Amino acid sequence: MQDQTKKDSRLVVERFVESFNELRYRKVVKTKKEFCEAVGIATQSNLNRMIAEGSMNEPTITNILLLHKKFNVSLDWLFLGKGEFFEENR
Repeated sequence: MQDQTKKDSRLVVERFVESFNELRYRKVVKTKKEFCEAVGIATQSNLNRMIAEGSMNEPTITNILLLHKKFNVSLDWLFLGKGEFFEENR
């Protein structure tokens, strides 16, 4: 059970990082710095550590909530990998 939880947690981190890439691709944000400031990540280095494969760095609940509130990223997509990237009807 704990191994599965660790895998699930890592998938959330990967989708969080993917959200940065998707927002940059869609030109919603232009830089890591802009993304980090918007979601409350102190430094770009912290985001880089999340990007690194095998890193134990994870976004905080605050980071995730800011991503959801500021960019309308679906929590179902972020936590469960289900549904669309952007939340509908918000």
